[in-house]
Amino acid sequence: MALPRKYRLSDKKDIDRVFKSGRTVKGSFLFIKLLDNKKGYSRGVFIVSSKYIPLAVDRNKIRRILSGEIARIPLLGRGHDMAIVIHRKIARGQFNKLAGELRRTLLKIPNS
Repeated sequence: MALPRKYRLSDKKDIDRVFKSGRTVKGSFLFIKLLDNKKGYSRGVFIVSSKYIPLAVDRNKIRRILSGEIARIPLLGRGHDMAIVIHRKIARGQFNKLAGELRRTLLKIPNS
């Protein structure tokens, strides 16, 4: 399930701003760059490099898993721009662990 267009961070200048000015929350397979916005709802982008996940089918599956997990979390109402980046190789059998990893990483975000 893809995020609705309203909740996607797709403009390159917005993504660059998140990477330049955002704070980082790290997990074991992924990290999240997070920056507050003035919109009243959160927007996100999933970055899955072919360096770590060589098959496009697998990269898209990871994006679907992460997108489905983000849609279930009430973080979308807070007003953040976020970039969720996979930074390690993941075996095919471990893709389903990403949802739990994302939840644990999101819990590290301070409520401020």
